[in-house]
Amino acid sequence: MRRPIAIALVLLSAIPLVVAVAGLPAHGDPSAPVHTHVSAHYIERGAEEAGATNLVTGVLLNYRGLDAAGEVTVIFTALIAVLAILLGTGTTPESTASSRGASDRRGADRESTVAPVSPIVSFVVRLLAPFIALYAAYVILHGHVTPGGGFQGGAILAGLFIALAMVLGTRAMQPVARTALAPWLQGAAVLSFVVVGTVGAFLTGFFLGFPAEPPLHLVRELLIIALEVGIAIGGAAVLATIFLHMEAS
Repeated sequence: MRRPIAIALVLLSAIPLVVAVAGLPAHGDPSAPVHTHVSAHYIERGAEEAGATNLVTGVLLNYRGLDAAGEVTVIFTALIAVLAILLGTGTTPESTASSRGASDRRGADRESTVAPVSPIVSFVVRLLAPFIALYAAYVILHGHVTPGGGFQGGAILAGLFIALAMVLGTRAMQPVARTALAPWLQGAAVLSFVVVGTVGAFLTGFFLGFPAEPPLHLVRELLIIALEVGIAIGGAAVLATIFLHMEAS
């Protein structure tokens, strides 16, 4: 009985979506509103209104800032879902801490079956780690001026963490990931949107508003940079946490 009801609900939901998509302008149509009005406005007034020389950043964090806030919320929700599944199966590192002896034996068995890390790979990762971290910081802090931003910089940081964990071992990276600030780092992206959005509401009167007055140009840039940093830290922490928990399972 449940399956027919589920199929009926899917079909009922799909009908208005199909009708709406069918009514959209043809792909690439130069007379579409997005090309004749929206894009032209972004190009003409984007840098001035959004406060970011990089128009992509201006669109993501200003014109459609609420949508970007939804995206980081989805990322944080994915972390909660993964941890909920692992907690439900009792395979998180915390659940195995009470039986340290069995955990150590399992770790030893795993290490005995996994091929050792190549010394060349280990050397290269260790050598490049500070440069990768520096590049991630550049991508994050210059996202409002050049291509890049918090999402990209956070992915670079998470990739660096995972590479170091594979070379040094996850046990060596546990102190880095399991600090008292870990929950705050994981929610940094969502929290940054809340804080910046509240400040924007105080300055402009609406949530995630950025002051457009020329004297407040520096304030506007600092708000955008704060969002980029929060997105990067939150995204990196979420990806690193998921990796550690899935590896431990």
